[in-house]
Amino acid sequence: MFPYANANLRTYWEERPSPNFDKETVLWSLKQMTGIANALNRIHNFKVTIPLNVPGAGEARVKEDVKLSVRRGEELFGRHGDIKPENILWFQDSRVTADKSGVLQIADFGLGRFHGRDSRSKVPPDGILSSPTYEPPECKLGLPVSRAYDIWSLGCLYLEFITWLLKGSSEIDGFSNFRGRDSPTSGVNDDRFFTMEKDGHDASVREEVMTWIGDLRCHERCSELIHDLLDLTVKELLIIDSKKRGNAAWLFQQLKMCLQSAETDDDYLLKPVPREQKPPNERTRSTPAVLEPPRPQGKRISFSDPPINRPASKTQVNHDPKDLLLRKMGTPNYRPKKGGTWPPPRPVHG
Repeated sequence: MFPYANANLRTYWEERPSPNFDKETVLWSLKQMTGIANALNRIHNFKVTIPLNVPGAGEARVKEDVKLSVRRGEELFGRHGDIKPENILWFQDSRVTADKSGVLQIADFGLGRFHGRDSRSKVPPDGILSSPTYEPPECKLGLPVSRAYDIWSLGCLYLEFITWLLKGSSEIDGFSNFRGRDSPTSGVNDDRFFTMEKDGHDASVREEVMTWIGDLRCHERCSELIHDLLDLTVKELLIIDSKKRGNAAWLFQQLKMCLQSAETDDDYLLKPVPREQKPPNERTRSTPAVLEPPRPQGKRISFSDPPINRPASKTQVNHDPKDLLLRKMGTPNYRPKKGGTWPPPRPVHG
C-alpha cells in the first residue's frame, strides 16, 4: 500500500496557473528542486543486486534493430530512467516534512532498471514515431547509457519548473510548442531538448531551448537565484556529452548552497535583476513579450507551416507535439475537451 499523492507535478503546475513570485513560493520551489536532486543522488549511489546490463533489466529497445546498453562500470548502480513531471508526486501532507505547502517526491521506478517508453506504453518500440520529451541525446546516438541519463532529464524538468515560476503554467506548453519541430523523415512533430546533426553522429542543444533560456533571463521577475539555476542547468545538466554532465551528488551540493543563500538573503531570492533584452533578430524572431517559432530559411520548413506543394487540409488537426498530448492525457485529474480524440483525425486532402 502506497501513500496517496494529491497530484503529480504537472497537475500541481496546472492547478496553479499564475504563481506568486514571493518568498514562500520561490523558496518552496527551490527546496523541492534540492530535494529531488538529493533523492536522485540516493538512487544513483544505491548499489543494486542485479546487474543492469542483463537482458530485460538493463536494456531497452529504441528501434527494432537497436538496443541501449549500459556503460561499463554502471551495471550495479541505481538509475531511474524516466524523470518527468508526471513521475514527480506532490503530497500535501507528508511525514517527511512539516511544510504546509507539501513535498515533491520521485515516483514510478521499479518497473525495470531501464524502463523507458516500451515498458509502460505497451507499444512496440519499433512503432514509436517520436522520442519522449525528456530523453537524452545518447538514446538517439546509440551510445551506452549511465546515471547521466537522469541528469539530462532533470535539466529539462528544471527548465519547465523555472518557466512556471516566471511565466505560469500555460507557458510550459508554450515552451513545448516553441521548440517543437517536424521530423524531416517521419513528419512527426517532437519537442525534444536537443537536435540531431545531419550526419546522425552528433547532437546539439536545440536552438529554441537556448533562446527560451535567454528570454527567461530577461524576464522582469528574474532574480539572481534564477540566473544561478539557469547557469546550473545549461552548464552542467543539458550537456550533450554524458561524461561531462554533473553528477547528482555534486548537483545536490550546488543547490543546497543556493538554498542556504536564499534562506538568508531575500534580495538574492527575489530582487529582479533581468538582463537586457537583445534586439529582435531574424534567427529567433524573439521579443521581450513573446517568442515565436523561427521563420523558414531556404528549403527549411517551420513546424507550423503546411508541407510544400500539398493542398491545405480540410480537417483541423491538433498540432501539439505528440509527447505533449500524451502527457496531458496521462495527467491525473485531466479532463479532456469535448470532442477531443487521440490520435487526431488524419487530414483529408482534396
